[in-house]
Amino acid sequence: MNLRAKAKLVAMLLASPLVAAPSVWASTGGSGGASPGGASAGAPPADASPQIAASAPSSGGAPTAANGTVLENPLATATGDGISVTTNVSALLGRHLAFNGTAAPASAGATIVVQRLDPTAGWVSVASGIVATGGAFSILWRTNYVGRMTVRTVLDQTATASQAETTTVPTLQITVYRPTLATFYGRGFFGQKTACGQTLKRTSLGVASRTLKCGTPVQIYYGGRTIVVPVIDRGPYANHASWDLTQATAEALGITGTETVGVMAG
Repeated sequence: MNLRAKAKLVAMLLASPLVAAPSVWASTGGSGGASPGGASAGAPPADASPQIAASAPSSGGAPTAANGTVLENPLATATGDGISVTTNVSALLGRHLAFNGTAAPASAGATIVVQRLDPTAGWVSVASGIVATGGAFSILWRTNYVGRMTVRTVLDQTATASQAETTTVPTLQITVYRPTLATFYGRGFFGQKTACGQTLKRTSLGVASRTLKCGTPVQIYYGGRTIVVPVIDRGPYANHASWDLTQATAEALGITGTETVGVMAG
């Protein structure tokens, strides 16, 4: 019986009410027989040791996770038109994303708006708040749109006066991920070949996917942390999960079982 068949058999046993799944090793693993697939250019090395980089708010553009490096609590700040705003550049769909900042003290009592740039409709208002005495504001957006997007923060009179492009208001790039289930695997598979032809090691950074080409870089977001790793295997085969992380990837993100994560491929 080949390894892929063994993995499927373990998955069926885990699904049986007579067999209890391990508390930590939630995945059956994605390793299987060699399946050719060229690595994508720029994919991080599968055996790189993850480095954790705490992210101070960047000015203007959003910070991005380098291949194999964990970006922790990625914040970005933008200024313009008398407004300064800071937000987390990553969020899960349906969760609250906070935009905190200051406007001119003379704007106290005014409505301030967060807008998303829609390719068809232009600037679409998604959330709003009131500027407090002294100019401080805090806006919560319950995210309702998935993908990489451009957002800006403007006073209400600016937002309603014109939907035209402007370079003077604070503009940021953020990513909203659709929640999906991920498991992880490792023990029992170390030293064996993955479906993409690599030898799985304790330090291997990567993810198993049922459909993506081997080597495709995948950005994973969990608990305020973001990492980019390559597809190195096929799976998962259990727990209704869509992704199977290697042990090193799961540990870098602080994942200890089957968890809800955000994923952006390519």
